[in-house]
Amino acid sequence: MEHGLLTDLGHVARENVLHTYLDLALGLPETHVREDQGYVRVKGMWPLSFCHYAANFRSDRTATDIAAELKLESKTKDGLWVFVLQGDEPYGLSGALLEQGFHMRQCLSQMATRAIGEFDIELCEATEADERLRIGSFMAEQFFPFSPAEARHLVARSTAASLARLFYVGPLTAPHAAMMLSRSEGAVGLYNLCVEFSRRSAGIGGSMVRAAQAMAHKAGVPVTLQCHASLRKWYQALGFSQVGNLNAFFSHETGRTDII
Repeated sequence: MEHGLLTDLGHVARENVLHTYLDLALGLPETHVREDQGYVRVKGMWPLSFCHYAANFRSDRTATDIAAELKLESKTKDGLWVFVLQGDEPYGLSGALLEQGFHMRQCLSQMATRAIGEFDIELCEATEADERLRIGSFMAEQFFPFSPAEARHLVARSTAASLARLFYVGPLTAPHAAMMLSRSEGAVGLYNLCVEFSRRSAGIGGSMVRAAQAMAHKAGVPVTLQCHASLRKWYQALGFSQVGNLNAFFSHETGRTDII
């Protein structure tokens, strides 16, 4: 029974991240989506990972053929990211990408929970365009402090233009913490949870997670997210279980590595 539940949660976690990455990409102009090769291929004019990626593999071709095709696709000025999730077909795509010279840049744990949660923190929601851009900027500053200012601004723009709900704690002009909730058909995805450095270890992050759980429970769906292994135990203590993995590969002819 538990295995079946985790499988179901793994499926909705996969669908949520695919939905969210595409939503972020379409938040920037001149972004195009192609779905005729057995996977989703996003192309854009901006130097961000979610403007140059392939994902959602549903193909009966061999992993070797697809990896070779993606290697050719990576020969652009911004390179190519490939996001491989459990449930992708064909099997063995990760190994084939490595053989083609792609580098694994991230291995994220996909987590999910149906925990009820409760509101024990006062949340504000950014709804107006200028409010959403301010919270998007705060998130970008927290996650990418060493990236170029232009890249952070683009991330903030795509976040503000997305369909996701943006919540924050504290004053809008100097937020204490923020999170993004992205609703897909089967889940609420928790993204960009961040707490301002001087306010960390005070329980704010856990309170925001519980608030997200409460909102998802009210909607009748689980909460899903992606995190580094270092945060897995923290989320497990909040009721999450690991339901899959997201492996991010990158290739570029000149070895460029500064794309968010």
